[in-house]
Amino acid sequence: MAFFDGTKEYLVTRFEDCRAAGSNDRVFGPSGSPDRPEARVMGMPNVLTMTGEEHTSLREGIDENLTQEAVRGFVEALTRPVVEEYLAELRPRGEANLTAALFEPISVRCIGNVIGLTETPNETLVEWFHAMSAGLQNVNDDPAVWKRLDRALAEIDEQLGVLYERALAKPDHTLMSHVMHGGTPEGTVRSFDEVMPTMKVIILGGLQEPGHAAANACAGLLLNPEQAKIVATDPKQHALRAFDEGLRWIAPIGVTPRVAAEDVVVAGTQIPAGASVAIVMASANRDRNRFDEPDRFDLFRKRRPHLSFGFRPHFCSGHALSRAMGQIALEEVFGQLPNLRLDPSREVKAKGWRFRGVTDLPATWDA
Repeated sequence: MAFFDGTKEYLVTRFEDCRAAGSNDRVFGPSGSPDRPEARVMGMPNVLTMTGEEHTSLREGIDENLTQEAVRGFVEALTRPVVEEYLAELRPRGEANLTAALFEPISVRCIGNVIGLTETPNETLVEWFHAMSAGLQNVNDDPAVWKRLDRALAEIDEQLGVLYERALAKPDHTLMSHVMHGGTPEGTVRSFDEVMPTMKVIILGGLQEPGHAAANACAGLLLNPEQAKIVATDPKQHALRAFDEGLRWIAPIGVTPRVAAEDVVVAGTQIPAGASVAIVMASANRDRNRFDEPDRFDLFRKRRPHLSFGFRPHFCSGHALSRAMGQIALEEVFGQLPNLRLDPSREVKAKGWRFRGVTDLPATWDA
């Protein structure tokens, strides 16, 4: 627990402290401040800044088709054909940056389809989340970053405006339609302006995080060749366990911001009411008091819950879909790319604070 002068916020870093603070929405509530970068990037209020009944009713709409049972009913048809399509193109090449050439495209295509953006090219979807992520972390107030963000936001408003009008005329099974209609009194619908901040949250997190989580898990395996071989011998048995360990090892969303509603003491540190607080899940997931040898990727680590999906009532709506997509992606990658291994001539690169992941995963296989 420490105050970081660079961002003027208190960092909560230990597992138990993070879990206690993150689960106490009354004391450590979301910030609706217009001065935070989230307001500039996604708009307010959104599902991350809401509390109480308003948040509960909105989550009802978001979560309607994302329960574990619902996901089981559609994830195979959604994901496996997309993975197989990209692998069929990639396999003859014998080498690639698996993050950019495989895991990101799979993620944006599948989640884009869930949202309803079936006609939007992958390149556009990737640009959207990169532009938004850059804006969220634009601490230097770079005008070029804001220009790129504004261009992406204008495209998002235009394309989701079409989806909104379509679902307004005839509700469907897209996530856009569920957010519009779910949890509202019968015969009513949320306005376009009401749903768009939350849809931008979903675009920013949803498009990129399943792919980055799968890339992180793949990197952990390839950095441990013996474990990679084990997964390759029986991908269906080991893929989900590998994905979950990757989530712990490199939390795709490393930190969640909160605001102290009252004076409170955490780990002996006094936090005044109104202070910004950062709950650092990335640190909590490597707490030595929680996990043995936490910096090591270990496929056979004793299973203990991690904090990568956040905390209730703001626990990630897409957790079941993300895990199922990641499992399928890793199954196919290790099942279809023979002798998959790291390219020794290039370096694995990872970066990020708020959004974290392996950006360059250079791999080779027997083509």
